[in-house]
Amino acid sequence: MSAAERLGWRPIPDVPRRFRRLLDKADDALGHHLDDGESAGLTVLVEILDRLVADRRFASGSPAFQQAVLNRASIAHNWRGINTGKIADIETSVDLLTEGLRLAPDGSPEQARMECNLGSSFIHLYREYGDAEFLVRATGHLRRSMAAAGDDATLLALGRSHLGSVLQAQFIASGEAALLTEAVHLAELCMSEAPARFDYRYSLAKLLFTRYTVHGALDDLDRAITLLREATGKPGPDGVARNSTDHGASLGMYLRDRYLRTRSPADLAEAIQLLQDDVDLGEDGEPTAVDSLGSALLTRYHDFGDESDVHAAIDLHRLDLARSSPGNWQLAATHNNLANALETLSRITGDPETGAEAVEHYRSSLRLTSGTAPNRTSRSYNLGRLLQAQSDRSGDTATAAEAVGFYRDALRHGLESSLEWALSAGRAWGDWATRRERWDEACTAYESALEATRRLFRTQVLREDRETWLAESQGLPAAAAYAMFRAGRLEDAVLALESGRSLLLSEVLERERIELDGLAGTEHADLVRRYRVATTALDGALWQGAESRVLRAHREAIDEVIDGIRGVPGYERFLRAPTISDVRDVITDGTVVVYVAAAGPAGVALGVGSGGDVRAVELPSATAAAVQQRANVLLESRRGMVSRGGAWEGTLDAVTRWAWPAIMAPVRLLAGTAQRIVLVPSGRVTMLPLHAAWTPERDGRRYALDDQVVTYAPTARSLSVTDRIAARTPATRLAVIADPRPSAWEPIGYTRAETAWARHWFPTSDVLAGEQANFPAVRAALTTADVHHFICHGKAHPDEPLKSALVLAGDDELTLREILALRLADTGPGVRLAVLSACDTDQPGSVLPDEVISLPTGLIQAGVAGVVATRWAVRSEAVSLLLARFYQLWRAEGREPASALQAAQRWLRDTTNGEKARDLAAAITPIADPDLVGLVRALYLRDPDERAYRHPADWAALSYHGS
Repeated sequence: MSAAERLGWRPIPDVPRRFRRLLDKADDALGHHLDDGESAGLTVLVEILDRLVADRRFASGSPAFQQAVLNRASIAHNWRGINTGKIADIETSVDLLTEGLRLAPDGSPEQARMECNLGSSFIHLYREYGDAEFLVRATGHLRRSMAAAGDDATLLALGRSHLGSVLQAQFIASGEAALLTEAVHLAELCMSEAPARFDYRYSLAKLLFTRYTVHGALDDLDRAITLLREATGKPGPDGVARNSTDHGASLGMYLRDRYLRTRSPADLAEAIQLLQDDVDLGEDGEPTAVDSLGSALLTRYHDFGDESDVHAAIDLHRLDLARSSPGNWQLAATHNNLANALETLSRITGDPETGAEAVEHYRSSLRLTSGTAPNRTSRSYNLGRLLQAQSDRSGDTATAAEAVGFYRDALRHGLESSLEWALSAGRAWGDWATRRERWDEACTAYESALEATRRLFRTQVLREDRETWLAESQGLPAAAAYAMFRAGRLEDAVLALESGRSLLLSEVLERERIELDGLAGTEHADLVRRYRVATTALDGALWQGAESRVLRAHREAIDEVIDGIRGVPGYERFLRAPTISDVRDVITDGTVVVYVAAAGPAGVALGVGSGGDVRAVELPSATAAAVQQRANVLLESRRGMVSRGGAWEGTLDAVTRWAWPAIMAPVRLLAGTAQRIVLVPSGRVTMLPLHAAWTPERDGRRYALDDQVVTYAPTARSLSVTDRIAARTPATRLAVIADPRPSAWEPIGYTRAETAWARHWFPTSDVLAGEQANFPAVRAALTTADVHHFICHGKAHPDEPLKSALVLAGDDELTLREILALRLADTGPGVRLAVLSACDTDQPGSVLPDEVISLPTGLIQAGVAGVVATRWAVRSEAVSLLLARFYQLWRAEGREPASALQAAQRWLRDTTNGEKARDLAAAITPIADPDLVGLVRALYLRDPDERAYRHPADWAALSYHGS
């Protein structure tokens, strides 16, 4: 079989005898190229075909002969141009095809082939020169090729593949979302119709990666990586098998991007190795590999600290810059990437000359970046940040003023075109202004960052998309609130914390779900479709760097859809930012809501009472660093706690003792005579048991909950939801999930007693114990009972809070993710109370604490008015006693659940065994359940004067959330 036949090429027709030997040699050269994949055979092939076309007798051949030879010669030049980077070969290919196309009949397969090849050549010319006219010409040739292909599936697939590449380039240039959608569709068709063409997998991978960069869907990136791996070692369009270096640069870039999302060291290590292999090929490697390897090495330095990576990155970026032609469309990025590496080295060494060189490269990058390009935001931010550092070292006010100017430029462009970079710029500028105590300036910067966060939230659809910028936004509401407090803007400080906490809770509490699951599949499904279309269109416009008027039009379209969604019952507050009236309206007489935030310089507490006035106090000791240190100490000590012991008790004592003067004493001053303090903590303050803060007194200790009821709420606005549920829910039917079995976990002590004391107070109760506490039965019981009591094990995942769970029979897990999907208030009035008598059920995420993801907030979203949860493991007997008294105070004495819980905590702490037995015995009748009597009888058998539960390790673990 000849080499041409191996490629599926049709025989050249009408070959004159004088050219047969020459074409036989051309086929031999083609065979050598296919067999060894090296350039020698390709060069011989080009030379033979060029000699044939230049022969004065060539024109005397038939048109079909000339077309076939010109087409093959153009393909050979195209291949060599791609392999060597010599643009003259691509230009020669265009000339050959143009000449051949004049000979091809309209609508013929020959026209389809030449139109397709011309389109491919113009794509390569665009990549070299950046002239959009090449894309226009490529599109025309490829659409004509597809029209002429008729029923020829091979030609049609080839045209689709090349057109997909053109549409991808046009999308990158214009940002029109429809172009990318069509390109992906064409690539999917090619791959499904020609599965043996592994180069189609490569094309689809590139398109999916482009879509990933726009929408951030990790599935697109994962699939792109899989497709590239499948294409490795398989034949390309020239029939040559692709080894690891052919696709190495692309795969390396994709793996680096995935590393930035997943932080998997294996991804980064493989990315660097693949890129290094490609760079080692020299001129035979992918041109972008040099720059990509430099960026990957700089990433590795930032995460692992090897300074040699920085020097290597600088060398690579210098090499890339030296190789770049003046008209290269990526030149601005090359300057920026070199400046990034130089800026990093200047921070390491303190060398002012390195810093000055970095500044010049940033300036060069900005000069080459248009005023509407999305990249302008990041580049202005980079330059502003470096000038800021130089002004800090030198004290030069002119440099500082220039830095502020670039930060402003970054925000001006970023709020329209690059929201994530606007968030970074606003955060960095605000932190810098805070260090200089320029409070008005800090407020301006932080307000811009918060606005970027709000806009990001509106346009992002998938939770994983939001997480890419939520890490940057952590602590931002606290920093903004502190700056506003120092600027005297107290109401704005309250709203910064309320809105910052509400970004995810808005979907949790008000059914404002970005996924809009509640509307999909209903008569309102069109609103979901329009919302997705509108946000996708804005994404595309942001990508292209569209003019402000275009972006405003897209945002107005989104606003119009949001207004429609707000007209649906249950979605009235969809994506509506809270106002100060929202906060004031939920505060009842005798209650004060206190926001507590820890910023870099200090913390701040902001109290809003029933009168609506906002009062504030600075918390000098509650800096972000101090709070994080204590939260980490608690978390690590709790992880190492096997049973009640001195190390854990000592840690808890130290942290809660610190929390009194640092936080709760000032909070109590703000609260005044209010009977109830609702704490709305931000960031890692959520991880501190503030209700157990204490101060020494002559006869012992005074705790925060001794004088006032202290509860927690994710936001003030959440109280309007939980208050409504509490008011309409009768609390007459109880469901108890009691020590699910079988389980690898240890049996829970005092389960029968705790179950008996809970069900004693309800006219109707359902007890799911042991094997009955299986997943389906528990889910069903939760929808019929209005009080839930879990006596089971809990699993906390502070690093991945959506995996936190209640452990059921067979060790099945009712996870927070599944709890978030419950909508108990949609099928009835809701649930009055959930008691989580399980370890570690009140732990928010430690990675994104501002996200407020925890089991209590998940239950509140599901329609529960109040939640009792545990922050750490507690002795079963202590919990059973405490909850027995809690139900007695709530159900028999008529106290509100939050008040009953804290009274029960004080009771467990302060009373003797004799006093406990006497108080509980009052609820027991002569024919009482023996499990009720057993708990009291155990107390009678002990020293009647002993107070065994005085330490907060036994009674302070339980906290109350909601109404």
